[in-house]
Parts: sequence; C-alpha cells; structure tokens
Amino acid sequence: MDKIVTLCHQGVRSASTQSILISVGFLDVKNMTGGIDAYSIMADPTLPRYR
Repeated sequence: MDKIVTLCHQGVRSASTQSILISVGFLDVKNMTGGIDAYSIMADPTLPRYR
C-alpha cells in the first residue's frame, strides 16, 4: 500500500486527518509535525511565510 503524508499550515488539522485515515484502515499515514510553516523555516528560512 502507498504511504500517505498529511499536510496543513501548522500541522493540527493534518494530525486530525491522519487519525481519521488510520481509523478507517489506512496503515502507513504520517503527519508532517509543525506543518508547512515549520518545513518552510527548515528548508529555506528566506521564503515568505503567512500567518
């Protein structure tokens, strides 16, 4: 089965989505902790961010 990564701005809604997907039978579901905002800071802090 394919791996699934859930994403949202700060990781809260995607964590809920991860739980829902696991509860209905998806096995390999990950949430990007901190969301897209945290990733943009780690990947390239010069990127513009929104709040």
